[in-house]
Amino acid sequence: MIKSKPDIKSFKKDPNEFLEGGEADKALSKPAAHEPARSKAAEAPVEALKPEPTVQKLFRLRWDIANALKIGAAQESAKTGKRVTETDIVQQLLKQHYNLD
Repeated sequence: MIKSKPDIKSFKKDPNEFLEGGEADKALSKPAAHEPARSKAAEAPVEALKPEPTVQKLFRLRWDIANALKIGAAQESAKTGKRVTETDIVQQLLKQHYNLD
């Protein structure tokens, strides 16, 4: 059995009011009482970093090398407290090998 569409004729609220009036948005737009006033210099936009173009490469590695890479990335992530990917490690090693950057 197929349900009929709901009757929205009695709906009087403006949907934009709902979308624009969220409590989370209001909290973000108002400066908190405990925050110091910011100067105009502090509000200057930060220059966006230009994204580096990337190229996909597919490699087949021996099982032990691939496993060491996976474990090394996990250990590095745990040690630094931020995510370190296998790609990050491979890029770092290739930069060292080819004296890039």
